[in-house]
Amino acid sequence: MTGFEYLKPNYPADAFEGTALYYSRYRVPYPQVLIKDLINRTSPPQKAKLLDLASGPGRVAIALASFFSKVLANDVDADMVSVGKSEAEKNKTSNIEWLIGRAEELKIESNSVDLITIGEAFHRLDQSLILDLAYRWLKPGSHIAIVGMYSIWRGDELWHKRVSEITDKWTPNSSGSNKSEFRDYGLLLNDKGFTNCTSYPFEFPHYCTIDSIIGYLHSTSRCSKKVLGEKAEEFESELKSELNKISEEGVFFENIRCGYTLGKKP
Repeated sequence: MTGFEYLKPNYPADAFEGTALYYSRYRVPYPQVLIKDLINRTSPPQKAKLLDLASGPGRVAIALASFFSKVLANDVDADMVSVGKSEAEKNKTSNIEWLIGRAEELKIESNSVDLITIGEAFHRLDQSLILDLAYRWLKPGSHIAIVGMYSIWRGDELWHKRVSEITDKWTPNSSGSNKSEFRDYGLLLNDKGFTNCTSYPFEFPHYCTIDSIIGYLHSTSRCSKKVLGEKAEEFESELKSELNKISEEGVFFENIRCGYTLGKKP
């Protein structure tokens, strides 16, 4: 150990209770340029196996499934898995096996996986343990990719700042709201024995509406319907009122940042 501070999970097991449909519908999909770049850099062999940890409703697993003969998608939330299965069925994706439970407790054969992905959830896992397990599960010469998307609270537009202010007002004691964006995890991967640890950032334009902004917020553990409770309607009302002041057309532009950090098991 070289002194890095690895996060340990501090989220309750039901942190995302009731968010699965919002997550699936309103989280922006990873762009194809990122998906293709990841596949080009990892070059999975024929009959390759993908393990997607803390997969939520399968945003990464489903996007990558066509490049693998078998996909294991794991999440602790049964609702997320249920929505993921529905999304996979809609996409006619049939090679995903869904596993409900903590990623840290999975029983995976050593040296059996060709690519491990973790999308937007690394901060919710026991990072040190997960990286140790990933190293064990991967075949020699295979890769781990920690994938991330921007957090709406980190945006640069005026409407981003107003959304952040309103969210702070209604959920003043919430924590962890800014941890899901793309970050460079190269030093952590290198510390665990992975090599060629490099991050690959991407940026793309995106337009959203008031409804999609609110839907995104309800997909988060900070602004879920469960957390807001009886305040949810007032929260939505204030957001709509303030956002309408910024754009009469109700359309909002943003440059979305995303990317992944890749490491290789020697």
